[in-house]
Amino acid sequence: MSYAEKRRYPRLPVLVECQVEGASGRATMRLTDLSPKGCFVDTTMTFPPGTQVSLVATLGGTEVRLSGRVVPMQQSGYGFGIEFTDLDDATQKQLEAYIQQASSV
Repeated sequence: MSYAEKRRYPRLPVLVECQVEGASGRATMRLTDLSPKGCFVDTTMTFPPGTQVSLVATLGGTEVRLSGRVVPMQQSGYGFGIEFTDLDDATQKQLEAYIQQASSV
């Protein structure tokens, strides 16, 4: 079974610029996969697993702040996964609405 098949939620392929803030400071990166519970950030910069991060991305014309923790990845390449944590109801609904709209295009 592949890593993608083990995911609880399918990921939407996207290419969205974002700002990531964490223990190493703030940097501009790109989201390349997005789900209601997490995302993948494409970058050469790394954060250790467990690091708490906050990212800001514009989804559907609206700026969204997503918080989470870096999760260990079983795939090689550049970037890291984030599991969203502590999203308030409004942010969760905004994220799910964006994914629903983008996946129906």
